[in-house]
Amino acid sequence: MERNESSLLKITDADLEPFREEVTGYLKTVQWMPDRSKSRSTDIDLSFLTQAAKGLGVQEEDQLSILKNAIRISNDRIILSNVSNQVLNAVRRGYCIGRYLADLYATSSGLELLQQKNQDGSLHQSELPEFHDKSQTQSAILLFAASSYIVHRVGNIFPDEQSSIQIDFNGIPEIVLNRPSRTIQSSLYYYAAYLERTGIVTSDFHLLKMTSLYFDRCVQEVQMRKEALKYSGPFTANQYKLEKEEFTIQGFESTQSVSVKGMAFNPTRMEDIVANKQAKHLFSRYVDRLLCYDFDARKNPMNELGGLPSITLADGKPGTGKSMLIAATATLLHEKCEQLGYPFLFWPLPENIVSTFQGGTAERAMEWFKPMQDPGKIVFAPIDDAENNLEERTRQGVSAGVREFIGVFLRNTEGAYAVNLGNRMISLFTNIPDQIDKAVLSRIQMRASMEGASSEADFMDQDFLWWRKYNELDSRFIDAAKPNGFEFMDAQKLPSTLSDLVDAEYRFTQTDVKTIFEQVDKHHDRTSHDFFGAFYHEIQQKYPFFSSRDLRNIQKAVDARIIDFDLPSIWWEKPEDFFLKDYASKLAMLKELMKSNMKGVTFTQVRLYEALNYIENAVRINQTGVQREIKEAAKRLYIQDEAMKKMRSGDVHE
Repeated sequence: MERNESSLLKITDADLEPFREEVTGYLKTVQWMPDRSKSRSTDIDLSFLTQAAKGLGVQEEDQLSILKNAIRISNDRIILSNVSNQVLNAVRRGYCIGRYLADLYATSSGLELLQQKNQDGSLHQSELPEFHDKSQTQSAILLFAASSYIVHRVGNIFPDEQSSIQIDFNGIPEIVLNRPSRTIQSSLYYYAAYLERTGIVTSDFHLLKMTSLYFDRCVQEVQMRKEALKYSGPFTANQYKLEKEEFTIQGFESTQSVSVKGMAFNPTRMEDIVANKQAKHLFSRYVDRLLCYDFDARKNPMNELGGLPSITLADGKPGTGKSMLIAATATLLHEKCEQLGYPFLFWPLPENIVSTFQGGTAERAMEWFKPMQDPGKIVFAPIDDAENNLEERTRQGVSAGVREFIGVFLRNTEGAYAVNLGNRMISLFTNIPDQIDKAVLSRIQMRASMEGASSEADFMDQDFLWWRKYNELDSRFIDAAKPNGFEFMDAQKLPSTLSDLVDAEYRFTQTDVKTIFEQVDKHHDRTSHDFFGAFYHEIQQKYPFFSSRDLRNIQKAVDARIIDFDLPSIWWEKPEDFFLKDYASKLAMLKELMKSNMKGVTFTQVRLYEALNYIENAVRINQTGVQREIKEAAKRLYIQDEAMKKMRSGDVHE
């Protein structure tokens, strides 16, 4: 299943070999004349640097050794510790990658010719601005590529231990981007200064943490300057992939794959979940839609058609099948990804996401989101018991850690830099949806209520899943009579479309919503646009939480219904007929299926059903907490009343 990689340039070990000796020399000894004026002109605390360098002459260079610091941290002059060795190798390989890409840029941009002219004295004065601009861009490419790789590589070494370490990092005193050699010297010098002169890098884990923080800041510094970098086209037009590693770069956007291992899960089938047909149907649909993602174009045609939510929610009482739905969705994705040859990551929220250290939770949360920014994987990221880590921030006693996590969650799901490529799905599962933060709830684009078994068939099927193991051992042991005309598990089969699950006439569950609907329906034709304008307005008057975001979520739900169709089985049997085609072809084929599916429903019917369904779910969740408190208060009053009766009757025993 080879893909078209015409725009993908591979970086081999042979490409990097010529730079190993040069970079190794910098690791042994790096010299630089620090700009001590920076300590006075910025807010960065450079006391760790200026105190050690204050004895230097005005034009004298300071000298440090990254290798010696690694030996000190390893506490062994002969053999480096495993972590120190991995860090040094990551730094060396990163700068080799940076040097190689910088040389590629010099050749493709014409900088190499300008450099030759400069050396032999034939560079014309009119060429100087271009020469300096291209030299600056070349240096930025070197630092960005090197730092991106180091962050990628080091971030995968004991990530959990790194996330628990809190150390002070005050930024980088200066970024020098005038020519590659000075960029390497200055960046490695200040890195060495942090290792040696802060006094806090005393262990392997401190080394990992400081390395991650330092080079991540280097990446950010280059990204902040990218708009000012001229003549960057020869670099940004291509995508570069490191051979034998999951690391890619395209322009000055960090696109490295994060080599993380997904969590294990118990293989489960959708058919093994009793009842909850709507939830099972929707999650099965979203599995297929995720797999329409195009790895070359780095986008999903289902996103363009509007049927792929980035955040979903399933709520219900304890024991109704939410955890099983997580496992079943992961199983389905894993099997279909294997069939297509796609990399799949099952990435549930870790239980220890909330830290007791200030800022620790935000850091762990950002680490959790990093793999979801990887364009090279299909990612399913469930959050079970979501009310624990996404609790309403206005509730009394909510920890600072929960607030930090919610802040990171909101920024990474619908913030200014939250890019949804269409290859991930974040799903919340909860018993208490009303306790989830309101801003988080407003970002949920698909909601499914999980009530569990509710019919005679459901309960018999749930029993069947239990006793069938005995039947397999000895069919004579199960002596209960089978109901006439009943086939076990027939009631659990998935419907072909969501329309099969709903009645032609909507069944209301919220009296107030029904009242508002009937009042608006008297004065407006429900097939007209003004009906919906009036209906939404009246809903907002009654329920102030209803906003424009809720309306967008309703629109997303309508989009999902309109593309609620099965992908042809032949596409799975022969992936080249669809999945391995280019993005434009996929989009055109899906549009044809969409047109065909639209013939079976009317826009007004779908629009009305999804509007009522969404609003009633939102109202139900909003009022659940109040109803629960009412029941608890009633229970206390009942107990008190019963206790008073016993006291009056004298029926009180020690």
